[in-house]
Amino acid sequence: MCNWAIDADGLQLAANETSNTVIDKALRFLDGQKLESIEVTRKDMKTIFQFDLGGKLSTWPYSDQEVRCDAQWILYDYGAKLTRALKGDGTWLCETLPD
Repeated sequence: MCNWAIDADGLQLAANETSNTVIDKALRFLDGQKLESIEVTRKDMKTIFQFDLGGKLSTWPYSDQEVRCDAQWILYDYGAKLTRALKGDGTWLCETLPD
C-alpha cells in the first residue's frame, strides 16, 4: 500500500502506475538479484532496497493519510521466524511467524 519504483542503474523501469506488461519486465530484471542493503529515510518514510546487479526498488507512502496506517512492505525471515514491516505512518512492526 504505497508508491514504488524499480530502477536499473538510474533509469526507471516501472512504477506503481505503469502497465502490467512493463511491471512484469521490471520484475524479471530484479528476479534472482541478491538484496544487498535497505535504507529507510525517517523524514519521508522512503525505503530503498538495493540489489547486487544494479537493481533498486524504492517505496514511499501515499499522500492520502487514510492509507498511511497500512504496511508499505513486509519482509519475511523464515530462519528467525519473524516478519518485519514498515507502515506509511512510520510505525515498525515485528511479529513472530507461527510454527
